[in-house]
Amino acid sequence: MKEDFKGHPYLANSQQDLNEMMEYLGIKDIEELFSDIPDEIRFKGELDLPFYKSEYELIEAVKAKLSKNITTREVRSFIGGGVLDIYIPAIQDELLRRTEFYSAYTPYQPEISQGTLQSLFEYQSMICEITGMNVANCSLYDWATAVGEAALMSARITKRNKFIYTAATAPNREAVLKNYVVGANLELAAIPYDSATGKMDIAKAKEMLDDTIAGIYIENPNFFGVIEDELDEIIAKAKELGIKVTVGADMNSLALIKPPAEYGADICIGEAQTIGGGPLNYGGPLLGVLAMKFDKRETRQMPGRIVGITTTSNEGERAYANTLETREQHIKRERATSNICTNEALVSLSCAIHLSLLGPEGYKDTAETMYLSAHFIADELEKIGVKRVFSSEFFNTLLLDLKIPKDKKKEFTDFMLERKIFPGIPHSFDGENYDYLVTTSYLLCEEDLNDYVKAIGEWRK
Repeated sequence: MKEDFKGHPYLANSQQDLNEMMEYLGIKDIEELFSDIPDEIRFKGELDLPFYKSEYELIEAVKAKLSKNITTREVRSFIGGGVLDIYIPAIQDELLRRTEFYSAYTPYQPEISQGTLQSLFEYQSMICEITGMNVANCSLYDWATAVGEAALMSARITKRNKFIYTAATAPNREAVLKNYVVGANLELAAIPYDSATGKMDIAKAKEMLDDTIAGIYIENPNFFGVIEDELDEIIAKAKELGIKVTVGADMNSLALIKPPAEYGADICIGEAQTIGGGPLNYGGPLLGVLAMKFDKRETRQMPGRIVGITTTSNEGERAYANTLETREQHIKRERATSNICTNEALVSLSCAIHLSLLGPEGYKDTAETMYLSAHFIADELEKIGVKRVFSSEFFNTLLLDLKIPKDKKKEFTDFMLERKIFPGIPHSFDGENYDYLVTTSYLLCEEDLNDYVKAIGEWRK
């Protein structure tokens, strides 16, 4: 073993510390810790990490790196796909930074966790109000994991091993779903969508339904922004066959359109980042929603934590506690209904604070702003010959028929960035040409919308 040295400015352990740990573990060097990693995938060279002599030099170097990032405060964002550029009020950020919330983890001791438990109960209550359901958990990682959990939950309830979903599902959510069902040996099949309307092919969906299917997943609005407004028939047939219906909803859209519970969904999932769960922050943390209609047997199959309200021995006094805990991993271990265990309490609290600040009218106002902004863009672009790919009604997302050639895609992106615009999500049906999925947030003003239309017009000249 090497001799002790004076120390390292970035690493806490001295060589003496390392020597003592290696002696305790019975190994000769650090490399032995990684002996189970196959040699062919191990990095052989030296990491190209510069060494800075002082803390000040290190901080300045990191700041220089970070300054290369382009944020949505500098460039107008028309990117959606499940997340959204939102505003975090100062009071929301201040409350989240209180140490009793910021550092709290799983509230397994209700007698000392009443504040955290109450905030989670309030979050659940708001989610139920938005979705029309009557029980919600304290969130999952994100919308994508919620899709996977809904599939597994449907299979556990029905004791069946097939799950079908609309092909107009976001690619990232579809990928996570495919990964989730491998261990449970669930069969998957995608329901096609109509090439003109973008809606799910109801006739094909009806053909695919039978009594071997555990559940069906429908995004509404779907990945292309299209509102699925002809679901009554397919949901009614699913109910007849004992199939669990899961709807993935844009949480903002539910301020304007009928919530899933009202048209027959058993489970509602979605992403709560868009309603205050937090800023974009390079993709996370996000906040997966999962709510359902209460059924004593079926609710036990719901993944994640559920906070309930009860009374104490003091008359008239209420209290909060985790409920149905025997479903959870810390009790059921490998037989738990879900292995979701990372705490999302802080992000759930963020959402609850945000919705409380908005109130019902504010929630509706922001949704109307997004809806009207998206339709303004669609109308103005149509005047200059740019149409939507799909003809159906939409909320705040639309797929523009731009047909940017593959070899021009970077040029188009650079062109839009020069005008301080993130143009949307490129989507190709043939691998050679790209249409763009455009989403409007409530932070975009009329000038931003006009600039987008103007930029697209300039590109097409």
